[in-house]
Amino acid sequence: MTYTDGFGPVRTSENAASTAFEQLLGDCARMAPHWPVPADPRPDRVAPSQIIGIRVPAASARLIASTAAYGD
Repeated sequence: MTYTDGFGPVRTSENAASTAFEQLLGDCARMAPHWPVPADPRPDRVAPSQIIGIRVPAASARLIASTAAYGD
């Protein structure tokens, strides 16, 4: 893999999907230290009925509704 402008790899192999996935894994590994997990326990869950004042744009709601994991 080579870098042309410092913003991403140039795929040079036949197995581009595998190369892209390996690049993604590397990017995630490099970014993980930037978001440390607090040592304290997680706060208690809140019932959806207690969440007030949150507005979701219609386009975002449609996007989530169309994803198989959430919309079905």
